[in-house]
Formats: sequence, C-alpha cells, structure tokens
Amino acid sequence: MNAKKNNTTKTPFQRLRHPDSLIFILGGISGALINFLATFSLYRFAAMDPWIAFFCGTLANQLFHHLYYNVVYVNQEIQIKTPLPLHLFLYLCVSITSSVFFGFLMKDLGFSFFVSFAVSLLLLSLANVFLIRISTFSSANLAEVEYMEMNDSYYDDQTDEKKVSRFRAWYHRSRYERMTKFVSEYFKRGMKMADLGCANCLWNINELPVFGVDINDKMLRWAKENHRLKDFSVTPDLSRTGLKTKSFDLVLMSETLEHILDLKGVLKEVGRILKDKGTFLITVPYDYFLGPFFVLFNLNCIYMGYVRGSVYHKYRCGHINHFTKTRLKQTLAENGFTLKRCFVVNGLLLYAVAEKSGRKDY
Repeated sequence: MNAKKNNTTKTPFQRLRHPDSLIFILGGISGALINFLATFSLYRFAAMDPWIAFFCGTLANQLFHHLYYNVVYVNQEIQIKTPLPLHLFLYLCVSITSSVFFGFLMKDLGFSFFVSFAVSLLLLSLANVFLIRISTFSSANLAEVEYMEMNDSYYDDQTDEKKVSRFRAWYHRSRYERMTKFVSEYFKRGMKMADLGCANCLWNINELPVFGVDINDKMLRWAKENHRLKDFSVTPDLSRTGLKTKSFDLVLMSETLEHILDLKGVLKEVGRILKDKGTFLITVPYDYFLGPFFVLFNLNCIYMGYVRGSVYHKYRCGHINHFTKTRLKQTLAENGFTLKRCFVVNGLLLYAVAEKSGRKDY
C-alpha cells in the first residue's frame, strides 16, 4: 500500500497548464487584431486623425492584454509586483508614445496606413514584451526545478570570463567581494552563522564557520569541499530548515528572498533560528520599475532564455518578488523584524541589516 501511495503522489513542483509560448503568441495576435480593427475603423469610418485612432486602438490592445493575462494566465506566485495604478499609467504612456510614432511615419514620412501600422505594431510588441509582460512568466516553482539540477560549480562558473560575458563575470565577482566585506562587519570570532539559500557560498573566502542550507545538494557539497562551508543540510523548503531554535548569532540570505513564494514562512523560520540579539543580513536585487537592475536583468533573461535556451531564465530565474527599500522595510516589519540599515550597491542590489522586533510567535 505504501508503494502504491508513493507512486501516485505528485511532486510539489508539478504544474499542469498551457505552454507559455502559445499563451504569449495567442495574446499577441488577439491584441494586434483588436488594435487594427479599432484603429482602421476610427480612421476610415469616423474620419479620425490617424495618430488619435492608433492611440485608441493601442489603448484597447493594452487593456485587452491586461484582462487576457489575468484570465488565461493567472500567476499567483508573484507576491510583490507592480501595482495596478502604475500598470494603467504604463499602458497610457505606451499608447501615447506609439501613436506619436505612428503619426510621424504616416504624416511626416508619407508612409501608407498599413506600413505605418505594421512598423508601429512591431515596436509596440517589443515594448510590451520588455516593459510589461516579461515578469508575467516568473515562476519560483518551475525555476526551482531547474535550479536543483544545476551543476555543483554553477555560480563559480559565473565569475569566469571564459565561460560567461565580461559584464556577468564582473557582476558576480563584485557582489561576492562586497558580500565578504559586508559579513566581516558583523561576524565576530565565536559566532554561529547560517547562510540560507547559500548555493556555492562563494563570498566566504575567509573560510568562516558557516552552516549552509540550500535545495541543491551538489552545490552544498562543492562549497564544503572548497572550504566555503563548515557543514550543511539539504532541504526542499527553507521555511523548514530543521535547525535548532535560537541557535545562530547571524543569519544571511543573499539574493534569495526574491525567489521565495512563502515569504512569511521563511522569515518566520529565520526569526526562529536567530538568537534574540542576533543579526539578520539580507541582500536582494534593487528591482524597481525601469531601474538599472530591471533593465539589465530582463535583457539577460530574454537573451539567455530565448536565444541560448535556458529554461531557468525563461522563468526569470524565479524572481517573483520585486524589492525597493520601502517594500523590503515593510516586508520585514510585517514578519517580525526591524530594519536597522539599508543601502544600495552598484545601483543594482539592496544590502540590509535587520533585528528581531520582539515577536513571540517564531
């Protein structure tokens, strides 16, 4: 009976749904058709100025997309995302910009209605993919499946210019170097420290006695063999580490919270294993709309996911939470922590220091 039960149990990562590419293509074709019919009808039958007609068609296209993705593709994994008013403002800006470009092509350059529409629609589609829709396909669960299969030295490879681009190698080297300095400000001899979601723990070049927790056992073994971890444990769920209550002076989560679906559960676990006077060290992407990280990360995900074929990047590496200073402070406060320090590194990352606020329900 036990064998039968095990054979029929689904993994927690299994999701049954329509392919993302088909959803994307169907939405694009449908939106383009709505845009064309609205623009052509207003221009030909209502004698409306062409750029105004295209503005109305584009706005209808954008609003259709918003409804379409909320009906056909509801990604409930995304917990911290762009609020609706900002989305609507973005739709308006995209519609105005596209209509001005359309009017320029048709009136100033003398292109025909159909040529102007086709060129404008192409640029509009690129803007929609990059500015609005790329985050729709973030998936922590599906990216996690890919992450668990990564090789043992994956993050070490990201620092090698022979294996990745110079910019990516610089980015990863610089963040590990900065993390080493950051931790050294708070670690004192005799302290017990845990790194949750540590991967290769490449920042620990000083071989501090760090206990690592991650879902990828290969990376953990590599980290211990290369003296980056004193010891480790493998867990499929960072909200259940199995570590002793109030056993660590320092807990680090570096570029991990943006991947977490159960933020409340994981932060509660941090509070449980952290001593009352302990320190919680955090780094997350400084991922505000159209900021440096937003632009560079989305470009990299498009290139790696759809040019190089990386499934992990197709799901935006599992980034479902987008943090600003305000959002990070609010998230910590809602989960029993007081933010003591927060600063930006390279315009791309947020570094933060927090302490337990005295809650008793850890």
